[in-house]
Amino acid sequence: MIVRPNSTDAFARREAGGKGYNLYLLSGQGVNVPRWVVLGRGVYQQFVDETSLGPDLHGALTAFVDGTADAESTARRIRASLLAPAVPTSIRDRIAQAYGEAAGDEAALIAVRSSAADEDSAAHSFAGQLSSYLFVDSLEETLNRVRDCWVSNFSARALAYRRENNLPMEALAVAVILQRMIDPDTSGVLFTCDPTDGNPESVVVSALYGVGEGLVSGALEADTYWLDRSSGSLTRQSIACKPEAFRRGPSGECRRMDVDAALRDTPCLTAQDLAGLHALAGTLSAFYGRPQDIEWAIADGELYVLQARPVTTATQNTGGYPNLWDNSNIVESYGGTTLPLSFTFALHNYKAVYVQFCEILHVPARVVREMENYLGNMLGCINGRVYYNLYNWYKLVGVLPGFSHNRQFMETMMGVGEELSPEIADRIKPHPSWQTPIGKLRRFVTGMSFLVHHFRIQSLVDRFLADFRTAYEDFRHRDYTRMRSDAILNAYIEMDRRMLNHWKAPIINDFLCMVHFGLFKKFTDAWLGHLEGTIQNDLLAGGGEMESAEPTRVLIQFAGRVAADESLRALIESTPPEDVLEALNQSRHQGFYADVRDYIDRFGFRCMSEMKLEETDLFTDPTFLFVCLKNYLRAGTTDLDAYEQRRHSLRSEAEARVRATLKGVKRVVYLHWLRLARKAIRNRENTRFARTRVYGIARSMFQAMGLDLAARSILPAPRDIFFLTLDEVFGIHQGTLTAYDLKGLIALRRKAYEAFEAEEPDKRFMTRGPVYWHNEFLRREDALDIPADADYALRGTPCCPGVVEGIVKIVHSSSDNLELNGEILVTPRTDPGWVPLYPSVSGLLVERGSLLSHSAIVAREMGLPAIVSIPGLMATLKNGQRIRMHAGEGTIAILDESPSGEPARKAEA
Repeated sequence: MIVRPNSTDAFARREAGGKGYNLYLLSGQGVNVPRWVVLGRGVYQQFVDETSLGPDLHGALTAFVDGTADAESTARRIRASLLAPAVPTSIRDRIAQAYGEAAGDEAALIAVRSSAADEDSAAHSFAGQLSSYLFVDSLEETLNRVRDCWVSNFSARALAYRRENNLPMEALAVAVILQRMIDPDTSGVLFTCDPTDGNPESVVVSALYGVGEGLVSGALEADTYWLDRSSGSLTRQSIACKPEAFRRGPSGECRRMDVDAALRDTPCLTAQDLAGLHALAGTLSAFYGRPQDIEWAIADGELYVLQARPVTTATQNTGGYPNLWDNSNIVESYGGTTLPLSFTFALHNYKAVYVQFCEILHVPARVVREMENYLGNMLGCINGRVYYNLYNWYKLVGVLPGFSHNRQFMETMMGVGEELSPEIADRIKPHPSWQTPIGKLRRFVTGMSFLVHHFRIQSLVDRFLADFRTAYEDFRHRDYTRMRSDAILNAYIEMDRRMLNHWKAPIINDFLCMVHFGLFKKFTDAWLGHLEGTIQNDLLAGGGEMESAEPTRVLIQFAGRVAADESLRALIESTPPEDVLEALNQSRHQGFYADVRDYIDRFGFRCMSEMKLEETDLFTDPTFLFVCLKNYLRAGTTDLDAYEQRRHSLRSEAEARVRATLKGVKRVVYLHWLRLARKAIRNRENTRFARTRVYGIARSMFQAMGLDLAARSILPAPRDIFFLTLDEVFGIHQGTLTAYDLKGLIALRRKAYEAFEAEEPDKRFMTRGPVYWHNEFLRREDALDIPADADYALRGTPCCPGVVEGIVKIVHSSSDNLELNGEILVTPRTDPGWVPLYPSVSGLLVERGSLLSHSAIVAREMGLPAIVSIPGLMATLKNGQRIRMHAGEGTIAILDESPSGEPARKAEA
């Protein structure tokens, strides 16, 4: 029952208690720990059994748990019981053996410390609850101190602590540590994180002269040092006046003694001491994988570790596998909270698409299997929001040739603007298979595949779109509301096989778009950097042939027809948007009604936040269509040719500036990459429009499935299906659910998502180890890097030029007031479903996004002055303010804080 450094792990874990087991682990790692042994819990239990104290102790604890006795009276009763009998000879012999091993041949002084079963755990430290005795110098004193340690486990404070923290009373068997006593020059506590705020980048040392009792008890002031976790450099220090220290007195007791006057106000640790403690922090952080509170001592220049325990107040993980999360780009598709079905549907599709991507580029099947873990986890769900797991995206790029260039192109496409930490940057490398002879051959084959697709991409995209339309027409005309849920699931599986499993052309084009736009940007910066900052954006404007803009063009044509017909205009303007469709149905305007029904049939899958399956589209509720139509009439946006004139002029004027600036080979090269970038961006938008159509079909399927499951009382309500995951929907029909209380599960998730609404994570953060625990990711206010003498309040990324003065209209989602009349639209994010709002506004300001985000691409296509990626936008601007946006420079100035109803001034080129 004596635990030693060479004991087996299972025995030490069972017998040594929390503090003792930590000494066992530290010794196993070669850490310099003073000689020790542990009288295991079994020794205490043997004492209780041989003295027949069990019934009395059980009765005392039962009365305490039942509430018939308080902590103080219980502690007194147990103390009297434990101190009354003599120590049996067998127990005395064990203690004598342990004392001899701890004191050694030199009969050194020892320390005697309690070690409770659940002490020094990650959740409960029992700090100050149990007893420790220093400078013990004989076997007889050791016998008394061991029994005192057993008693301390039943102190009033310890009993109350257990009850307050719901700890089991049956864990009260206590071990006792006997350890060689170090009489230190200095001692203290080392935290591997900042214990006040959990900052994992800081190591904190508290130190004083003598033994650490003065620090642990709070009786003495101590020096404090803050060290940088990475470098070990001293970032700051607080040196206390230290007139006294706890040392061994003449009669062996631990008492206060005076410190030499010359040492009182000087640091008690040297640079060498701090370097040793910093190295120790790194060693133990790596070993334990979580923040540690380490007691240490220095004697005659040698550093000893006395004990280590988790920092129970730490709020951040300092060890564990890192994940880097960023939603700079995907927030456009999945803004705000996204329900479980939408998230898992997207997760499934991302994996399927990128497996196809690897197959196209002839990445060996063995390598694809090795990538299984991160291809299936390209996304994450944090507080109900969808994030890119950037670490996994970088690893995906690592399987392709040209890693360093492709990494930069990916960052540009995804709007990633922050530098990687050294830790993440060091982990991101080309796949090791590239370095083998076969890998070099594969690099050539993959490069040639990429080159072939570079030349064939247009035919691939055209064939994809043609095949897609055939399948789409089949699935979109099925009436899922008349089908059983299992039949709908079979239709979904068929759609997945026929459509989503044939997504090679879009993903190849996305990669080409990343590369072509990246090279085009590089040439622009190098050769045209002296021109105004929007030249690159102007060249990409007004290309036409983007299907995603077609619904808006049709709506503008509708507005023109309505404006020319007084009766029709009066009908639409006087009818609430939600009733317009039925009003048309009952009116004499049957031709217009038929065209509107055709519009809904063609574009009914459109809605704001259209990548989220839980959103309501035009098939379900066409109100949004008529809100936009009324906006166009109110804003006078009724002439399609006039509306499109600006975007054409932006493009032609920019091309003229390029031809006037670049000559010869440079002009040829630049126009070549411009043409490729335009084509790739156009194809990207058109294939994404196809993706939106697929999501529209899936939305119809799952909505209908929810109707059937709710009718069978499997779900509480039809729309509750969106609180299930895709695997759970499959499990309902394929018998793979592990629990069947879907109503309880949905109620739990609904409650969680209600809480998520108020807890938005930051746009970029790193987590370590378990993602949702002890990691900080809630949103912080954006730091505004605006010069003090600037004549503007905000600055973002120029997207489409123009100077506009107007009134702020803030829109977060489809549930907001969407009536528009020439205001400047201000929003956290957009997606393709927002495009019908654009013709009703004079300018667009978006807090998130990049130059390749949909809001940027379509704004350029429509010639709408726009700025994206604006830090602090939503926190700074308010509804009704008058502002000036200089979209060419990316700046926003606040002209008037008071509300105003005046329309915006006309945009200037």
